[in-house]
Amino acid sequence: MKFLESKLLTIYKSSYFPFMILLIGMLLLHFMLNLDHPGDDKAFMKVLGKDHLIPLSYLTERYHTWSSRVLIEFILIFVVHFPAVWRLLDTVMMVLIAVSMSKLIPTAKNREKNWLITALLFMYPFVHMASAGWIATTLNYIWPLACGLFAMIPIKKYLCSEKVHWFEFLFYIPALIFAANQEQLCVILLSVYGVFTVYSALIKKVNWFMIVQTIISIFSFLFILTCPGNAARNVKEVNRWFPEFNTISLPRKIEMGFSSSLFEFVMKPNLIFTLFSFLLLLCVLLTHHKKILRFIAGIPFAASLVFGIFSNELGGTFYAITKAKNSMTKFGTGIRMNSVTSWVPDLLLVIISLAVLISLYFLFKNKKTSLIALFILLLGFGSRMIMSFSPTIWASGPRTFLFMYVAFIMLTFLLFQIILDSKSKIFKALSINTVVFLAILSFFNTFYTLR
Repeated sequence: MKFLESKLLTIYKSSYFPFMILLIGMLLLHFMLNLDHPGDDKAFMKVLGKDHLIPLSYLTERYHTWSSRVLIEFILIFVVHFPAVWRLLDTVMMVLIAVSMSKLIPTAKNREKNWLITALLFMYPFVHMASAGWIATTLNYIWPLACGLFAMIPIKKYLCSEKVHWFEFLFYIPALIFAANQEQLCVILLSVYGVFTVYSALIKKVNWFMIVQTIISIFSFLFILTCPGNAARNVKEVNRWFPEFNTISLPRKIEMGFSSSLFEFVMKPNLIFTLFSFLLLLCVLLTHHKKILRFIAGIPFAASLVFGIFSNELGGTFYAITKAKNSMTKFGTGIRMNSVTSWVPDLLLVIISLAVLISLYFLFKNKKTSLIALFILLLGFGSRMIMSFSPTIWASGPRTFLFMYVAFIMLTFLLFQIILDSKSKIFKALSINTVVFLAILSFFNTFYTLR
């Protein structure tokens, strides 16, 4: 009995125990999902013939007429026939996302870090993954994300002079190839590996593996760009979802991408952004005494409350709040040069964005950390800005924000670390209790929503 108690206590004290809670929570959510959703799941159910062999002609046709995601769809064609297997594997992918994040962020307080990552992943609105059918959407977004984060781990190991065993390459390389088959993630991976390969060259710490991964990312990017199916699909999607898309000017498309990306986090109730901006303000209050910087750091948090969490209550009294929130149209915020009031929504978003960038840059004493934080933020934002050039910018729904959510999650951890390392017991208690409360509330909200 004592042996069993000792083992259970060891497991509980383990730094990976939080991920066991994540595993249990995700299993619970996945096994209660109703998979009878319309969408791509049903379409892929029809691909396999009676002999259960994938007709190569199908994948060839998809490449020439629809999509460059041949690797993702190759796996999807099989997995869609085994819902129970998908429930297990998708849960594993969520845990892999958590483990990879933990490996990518160095800190001595691993258990606290893993609890925070678990809490933040519970806050992600998982219902976004239902938009094109649960199985099809997660295989096109969650699985590439998990593999992409995993494929970035050697970068951190090399930069921190940690040993990378030869057999790890057998996992990192296939993970990168699979992840880079997803367009948004391919751009992220190419940017990450490209930047750190150049950085390694500058500090004379070049590694052949970094070069190989960068080359793979480049080839994946070129494969996507030259795929005839992507061009053919674009024409069909324009006709189906956005007939006016080709007549819209480039500045208008960029404005659409900019405003639609930030509306998701600022102009809607968004717990992850609210928590991020709240911790950003606390961190600046802890580390800086200049009133101007504290004021700037308070702008994103105030905006998340005014235009997000409490917008319905405040909008009844201040009509301008409601008007700004409702300014989003099929063509962006409808900004016009001859109407000053039409500039207001974008000006607000620009001010909030600059406040975040300035606060992050001046927050960290080590400017390398500041640059990494800004790089993470710009990667997440850039992954959504890519949708500016897609006629499915609206039709694709909220799933395209996934990588931007992950960027805010990783930044939130960096902020939380500052608070944990501080001497302020009040701020520590306030931050921890806020995170725990929001995580539990979010989990039960997701549980109830998905029933």
